[in-house]
Formats: sequence, C-alpha cells, structure tokens
Amino acid sequence: MYFRKSLGVAVLASVFLAGSVEASGMFPLGTNVLAHKSPDGNVAFVTGPDVPLLKVYRPDGSAAVYYFEFWDQSRKLAKQQGPIHARLLADGQEIPLTPVGSEADMHAADIFSGQYSVSEAALQQAAGAKSYQFQLVNEEGKVLWQQEGKGKTTQAIGRLLAARPQSYLREGVIRDEKASDSVRRDARPRIFLPNVSPTQVQAWLFLHRQSLLKDKLGKALYENFDFYYHKKDSDIVVFSGRPLGDGLPLITFETRPYNGGTMLALMKDQERYDRWQGASYTTGMMQADDDIVSLTSTWRFLDDQWDGFLNDAYKAFNDYADFGFALNMTHKKGEGNRFFVASVREDLPALAKGDELLSLNGENVAWYKPNELQLKLLQMKKPAVFHIRTSAGEERDVSIAPVIKSKENAAVLPTDRDAFFKAHKIKGDNSADVNAGNYPELFMLADSTYKQPSVRELWEKAQQEKAAAKAAKKK
Repeated sequence: MYFRKSLGVAVLASVFLAGSVEASGMFPLGTNVLAHKSPDGNVAFVTGPDVPLLKVYRPDGSAAVYYFEFWDQSRKLAKQQGPIHARLLADGQEIPLTPVGSEADMHAADIFSGQYSVSEAALQQAAGAKSYQFQLVNEEGKVLWQQEGKGKTTQAIGRLLAARPQSYLREGVIRDEKASDSVRRDARPRIFLPNVSPTQVQAWLFLHRQSLLKDKLGKALYENFDFYYHKKDSDIVVFSGRPLGDGLPLITFETRPYNGGTMLALMKDQERYDRWQGASYTTGMMQADDDIVSLTSTWRFLDDQWDGFLNDAYKAFNDYADFGFALNMTHKKGEGNRFFVASVREDLPALAKGDELLSLNGENVAWYKPNELQLKLLQMKKPAVFHIRTSAGEERDVSIAPVIKSKENAAVLPTDRDAFFKAHKIKGDNSADVNAGNYPELFMLADSTYKQPSVRELWEKAQQEKAAAKAAKKK
C-alpha cells in the first residue's frame, strides 16, 4: 500500500522499517533554522534536532505562533485503536500542547502525523530545560513512541525564539552574523509564474535545458545532467548529475499550482533513499548539517548556475525589469560578495564600468549570490536606489527607473504531461525516492500552497484506489 502525505513521508516510511525505532520520521535540522516566505506574506522559521518546531509571523503584525510537528510510523501504532495524543516533557514537566485539527485524523494505519501549537510562554519555559521527551501516548497515558531530546534541543529552541521577520534573508536561509557566512548557504528560490500550469512549466524546464545545450558554454554546464520526472509526485521533476567529488548534484524543481499559475521552487539539498541498497544518503549542494561541500568554488559555481534557471523562467512568463547594466562578481573567503558594473547602457551616465554596487534600496548586496541579486532586480517594477562606489573611491546614491520588457516565451507548451514525457523519452525516477528535506511538510501551516490532506484522508483514498485496482484486475 502506498499513500502520500508528502514526498518526505514516503521516504521516511522506508527508512523507519530499516532503521532505528527511535526515529521521529522527520529529517533532523540540528540547530539550523530554515526560513520561508509564503505568497500571502507569512514569514516562517523551522528548526529542531528532534521534533521540528515551526514559528509563523502573519502579515497583520500579530504575535508569532508556534507549532511542533509529530511524525511516527511503527507497528505499535497499527495496533492502537483508541485516541493517540502528543506530549512534551521538559525536565519531566509537561508542556501544554494543543492539537491543530482532529487527533483522529492524524492517525491512520501505522502512521501518526500532526501538528500541535504551543504558547511562547510555555516554549520559553521549555527552552531552559536539560532534558526533553517527545511522546505519543494512548488514552491511559501509555507511551507508544518516544524521542529523547538531544543536547542541541535547547540551543535550537533558543535560536527559533530569537528569529524575527527581518531574520529572513532568502528562501530557506536566515541571516548569519556575517554576510560571508550567509552567502555560502544554499537557498531555495521560489517564483510565481502566472497563467501557466505545472505541466507546462515542467515541459519548459526540459526544453530550456535542451536549448542551452546548443550553446558551447551551455553544453559544458548542463550536458552531464539527466532529466527525470517523479513517478509518485506529479509536482516534482529532477536533474541528476554525475558524481562530483564526494557528492551527487541533484537539482529538484517543485511546480505547485497556485492562483491560476504555478509556484516554481528550486531545491538543491535532498535526502535520497535507495531502495535497492536499503540506505538513505544526502545529495545535492549541501550536506544535511553543514555546508561541507558548498565551501568549494566548484560547488558554489554549480549552485549559482542552477539559480539562473529561475531567472530565465521569470523572464519567460512575466514582464520583467531591465535596469540597463550588467554586473560581475568577486568573492573572497571571509568576505561577502562584491558586485561591479561590467557594462552599462549609453543613456545611463550616472553609472560607469568598474563602479561597485554596495547596496540596493538601503540593503547591503554583499549577502546576495549573483543570480539571486539578478532575480531581485528582474522583479522590481519601480525606480531603485543604488549606492555605488566609483573607481576613484567616491560614494553616492543613484536612482534608476527600469525599462519594463515583455515576457519572452512564445512557445506553445504541452498540457498533456504523460504524452510529452513519452514523446521525448523522459524516464521516471524508479530507483529512489527523492524529497526536499520535508520542506513543504514543515511549512504547510504557514503556506496554503503546501497544504496537505490529513494522513487519514490519504489512507482512505489509497484504500479506495487499491480496491478499484483489484476490481479492475479481476475484470
């Protein structure tokens, strides 16, 4: 039987059967804090070496709200017929938790997955504890599952409590103390493409890569990547590269329907479960707990290379801003990125080749990656203030109004996904489950585009599909 709560659940079910019964079922984040901004303006952060903890700021300026995500699959849960409740103990003292929705809907077959809100005052109380127990219990209080808090739990809770809306730097990333640290971290850029379906966007991704292969540089950059669709999640397509050092480049594009168009996200750090080897391992631009591989110039270049796909997608499906100049970037270890004017339109005498761009509308650009800064500029429709330093060392502000150019895509894109993949001999991913580190699952309470049905709803749907397939086989 297969039923999908998110891609991460499919992977984790397999991992659980082959791994420790203590596994909570969510990939550990250590003390790292991931950041997310939803289309409706919610800003959210998540962390947790044990059970993920989510913090959400609403755009109305109200106080932040907090949620724990409990997830487990075990034979004990399959045998449990009565209610199941989640519980958190900090130094043996129970921290009040309130279920989000019906607890009955959180339990189906041997799966339990649900969110519980916790007050900031209670979380502050828990933040100073020396020991933690995350539990699922039955009506009599018998412990069905338990996750012991690690030593980093206190630090992780403290970091989340300290997060503010201005802590959000880029999708997936919070601001470090220094720009040089933040600029190394992998991001998950996300853009809205109006009036186009996920199927059409997936086709565009494949065709765009094919067009880049016609160019000598494009062929060198993208020839060693194979395109796959995901058999179990129609929102996901993958570019899988050849091994690079100790890592495997794995570029996942997520195409979710939203507001008559598509939210396109690019994710470059995943867990991959190989069913043949029965093992799970990290792939992509970063390791799970640190940017071990992304510290090298090779991986950083590869990272920015794929960020450029979103820039091209934005120009293909949106009118975009052109400020009339191009930039070059330099990077030095221990410093943030530096951007210099490489070329400029003749009608922009306020800028000259060699001028250094220091800030954009008051924000230091040292925190940005090249294509990330370019994407920000493409989306601006109003005049922007650039603080520059000339080659003579003079600093001044320059206000530039962009020229708005029309979207570039003129191709007729297919609406039949299966027919397109078949025609281009595109294979499905059948050897491994690929996920995005539970990213959609972790932020579903902050973003309607990530909303998932309950595990009970998914289980019931799977049962119906199984019965229908069995009946069809008999015919």
